[in-house]
Amino acid sequence: MQYKKLGNTGISVSTISLGTVSLGVDYGIEIPGNFGRPENLEVIRLLSEAADAGITLFDTAPNYGTSEMCIGEALSDRSECYIATKISIPYAPGGRELLKGVDLSASVETSLENSLKNLQRDTLDIVQIHNATVPVIRNGTLTEHLIKAKEEGRVRLIGASVYTEEEALAVIQAGCFDVVQVAYSLLDQRMADRVFPSAKSAGVGIITRSALLKGILTCKSEWLPPELSPLKSAATVSRDILAGGRWENLPQMAIRFCMSSSDVGSVLVGIRTKDELQDALAVAEAGPLPVPLMQEAKRLALQDGVLLNPSNWPVK
Repeated sequence: MQYKKLGNTGISVSTISLGTVSLGVDYGIEIPGNFGRPENLEVIRLLSEAADAGITLFDTAPNYGTSEMCIGEALSDRSECYIATKISIPYAPGGRELLKGVDLSASVETSLENSLKNLQRDTLDIVQIHNATVPVIRNGTLTEHLIKAKEEGRVRLIGASVYTEEEALAVIQAGCFDVVQVAYSLLDQRMADRVFPSAKSAGVGIITRSALLKGILTCKSEWLPPELSPLKSAATVSRDILAGGRWENLPQMAIRFCMSSSDVGSVLVGIRTKDELQDALAVAEAGPLPVPLMQEAKRLALQDGVLLNPSNWPVK
């Protein structure tokens, strides 16, 4: 396993890290015989095996079902492992305005305390604002609560997970965040032009997610609904160019593409089974793509932000 510095955070993490949404809830493209989260005992075993293999960063969130609790059971005594969890934006009734005053404080405290309990830790390594928006970042009051928790020693690093370039740049420009988590894949390369260089210049660590674009860059794309046919076509082209026309080779090439950026600290990879964990470890061993393949890979990018956002898809 290779390790890289995560911005100016002072920590180094495995270049491949574990995204755990599919270990806590049913997630992704539903196909026959290959859908649904594992049982808790199997999840705990997978997490322990991942840590034994050298993976040191695990990403979770309170709304990832049983993910936080399983991580707590598996990794509470693994000091070499860093856990990145999240806090949902606490909106007032109606869902447009952020809570204020004591209500905001109480919501933040409840979220942090629940995560500390679930993860069985005295300090939260990384807390990210989940699906952070530009107005919430610029408002600053939610961030101030996280900074306070950091000053108190209950949180080590703060960050935000975002969808758009504008949101990522707002996080970086705020000047108080340690990490930013962004979507990045063969088909969605939008963050590379402005966000990656800006984060590097500011010392903000970059964690990428959606390396397989929620299963699009796997054989699961064969089961996509008609509304997502442009993604299926793009995945098929990627398969033919980078993976010798074989679906089983495309996930590895897609993850290696994400690893190839020197600006990225760690690439989140979602797994559900022991075989998928072994595949992820094999990718880590293989390392970045060679330069000629990277040139080909850069030509595969799509630009349709609506299409590339899984929250707009007619699948879970």
